[in-house]
Amino acid sequence: MTDKQMKTMTNIFGVINLFMTPLVFMTMWNWYVTQIGAPHVGYWLSFGIVLLIDFSIYTPSYLNTLVYQDSHEAIDFKFKKSIGGTTLVVWTLVLGFLIHLFV
Repeated sequence: MTDKQMKTMTNIFGVINLFMTPLVFMTMWNWYVTQIGAPHVGYWLSFGIVLLIDFSIYTPSYLNTLVYQDSHEAIDFKFKKSIGGTTLVVWTLVLGFLIHLFV
């Protein structure tokens, strides 16, 4: 895969993660946290909560020198990181669903 293709795929996975993460958060919240008396949350509220959490645990990118590089290693690192993020979101939903079946 060329560097340009990896950059494009990294951006696509980034957009997927941007919209899937609040969906998974909302689903997991409504499956589990509402069981202890918390209110249901909708998609846009969960989007805001995820944004708040991301802001709270944000690490400045200057701590990672690969962010500013345009080398093949940097592009490959960002590509693998974006795939890992999407995989984490999907697996969280799948495992959460399996646990939800037994609750």
